[in-house]
Amino acid sequence: MAVYKPPNGLEVKRRMRKFLISLLCVAGFVFGALAQEYKVVPLGEPGTPWETLTPGKPGGYLVIGTWNNPRSFNPWATVETSTTVVTNQIFGTGLTEVNPVTLKVEPGLAKSWEISEDGLTITFYLRKGLKWSDGEPFTADDVIFTFKGVIFNEDVATSARDIFYVEGKLPEVEKVDDYTVKFTLPAPFRPFLRAMSQEIYPMHKLKDLSRVYNPDADPQALTNAWSVDTPPEEIVGMGPFKLVEFIPDQLVVLERNPNYWKVDPNGVKLPYLDGIKYVITGGADATMLKFRNGELDVYGPRPEDLATLKAEAEQKGFEILIDPTKPFFGTNFLYFNLDCPDEKLREYFNMIEFRQAMAHLIDKQSIIDNIYFGLAVPQWGPISILSPFYNEEVLPKFEYDPNKAAELLDKIGLVDRNGDGWRDFPDGTTFEFELNTNVGNTIRDQICQLFVDDAASVGIKVNYNPIEFNALVQKILGGQAVAVVIGLTGGVEPHFGANVYRSTGNLHFWHYSAKENPTPAEQRIDELIELGIKTYDFDEAYKYYSELAKIFAENLWLIYTVNQVYMYCYYKNLQNTAEFSPAAGALGFSDVLWKENPNMVGNRVVEG
Repeated sequence: MAVYKPPNGLEVKRRMRKFLISLLCVAGFVFGALAQEYKVVPLGEPGTPWETLTPGKPGGYLVIGTWNNPRSFNPWATVETSTTVVTNQIFGTGLTEVNPVTLKVEPGLAKSWEISEDGLTITFYLRKGLKWSDGEPFTADDVIFTFKGVIFNEDVATSARDIFYVEGKLPEVEKVDDYTVKFTLPAPFRPFLRAMSQEIYPMHKLKDLSRVYNPDADPQALTNAWSVDTPPEEIVGMGPFKLVEFIPDQLVVLERNPNYWKVDPNGVKLPYLDGIKYVITGGADATMLKFRNGELDVYGPRPEDLATLKAEAEQKGFEILIDPTKPFFGTNFLYFNLDCPDEKLREYFNMIEFRQAMAHLIDKQSIIDNIYFGLAVPQWGPISILSPFYNEEVLPKFEYDPNKAAELLDKIGLVDRNGDGWRDFPDGTTFEFELNTNVGNTIRDQICQLFVDDAASVGIKVNYNPIEFNALVQKILGGQAVAVVIGLTGGVEPHFGANVYRSTGNLHFWHYSAKENPTPAEQRIDELIELGIKTYDFDEAYKYYSELAKIFAENLWLIYTVNQVYMYCYYKNLQNTAEFSPAAGALGFSDVLWKENPNMVGNRVVEG
């Protein structure tokens, strides 16, 4: 049996005696009470991933801009970034967590684990004495509830469930005792430990909403739980912060979770910050202006912002990080709804020649040169470029070629039948469709306008209509969108896109009907997902994911555009910024960030 033991410097029991004494004091040990098994973050310790960061001092708020209101405070039933940028800080990580510097799996709410020799049974040993943000104890019951009562509960509309299927089955989970849980897998599952960074939910707050625990519950109760109208004190998590206020179209305020389960090397409880304030700006232009005015601490700039920012950085006291060798994780794309409500459009959207024609109208080089000012790279497939499983050599490339696009459109019978310059359906009506993206995203707006012009050059009429982000997400997930330019987040592990790639996935939004009637290509994708997680051999998994990416790119279900290289800005008052990267910006390090002057936001001293 393989036993995981934490590396030096990560656990209380591995520290020197004087540190242990200070930690005992901070942890609030009481005779006869359960000891808190905190995780130590070894800031500044040589030989650890944290050696470039330093222990800090408590106080101050991180103030960050976000374009849209959160749609909910429910992390299992929402996928849009306007929500997850907030809920990630409230709920934190799961039994395991991914180190934001190394991207390797480490102990989280579990202090250790054992894996059986056949790799099918994983036993997790939870940290004892931890508490939810409302002071209730965290135990194995919460872990069991999270998986049986929420994630594996078919009543709940959650994308999280998709990544746990192996051979069409979900793992079994059982409570061994109050601080031990055991998972039994139906087959080998290579990324299982990484998947266990799935956040845990509080049974004491939610069990009555789950029919697994309360047969009389409304089947939709969990999916609809924790709306934006929920009193903040009802929303309970294990993350570094807790919700205290939401003012629609203005502000979301989080404050330090006093029961957070990590400490620094001096025994100081984390997080250092008093809280996080999300200023709802409505879009990129307003966010940029607020950062320049010193009203925000951090900002992810657009390429068009750089000239202005570089001219002001020294005077205003902020840093600009640019790494042209590292594009962001994730993908950006144009997609056509193969289940489009318009029957005539649906017929053509399902033709590969039509999608090839549209791909030949994506002028990636112009997008890179004129919209990203050279600070982007072409994207051709579904796997993030920085993933070790990315293989560009297998990806077909549909280069910008309007003449080729016109030939393909002629081939499928989309021609101008009345001489007005627009291609028509066989019945003589103009072939046209609506294109959406989210309001306020100036880069996507420019990409859409460029595409509209290029489509017009070959006689395709595109009616561009940007809409509010949360409304757009609802339209996409409801299967009502026609054509959209949008993006998805990504990471090092391709399997965590299974909710997108799998024909039954909750985010298979371009072809939801594939759940009942998958194409042969989609069936092969489903097979490759299974093969990719059932092997522990990297080269074998690489082969499977290469084939998956090739099929995905050939079918052009998502027509990829480009990916921006890493850029980030922060005011110098903010500390522990040295490891910001495409994988983790400010919020990835939120529990260890601190401020030299806690009373400053940006470059301004604030009151209160």
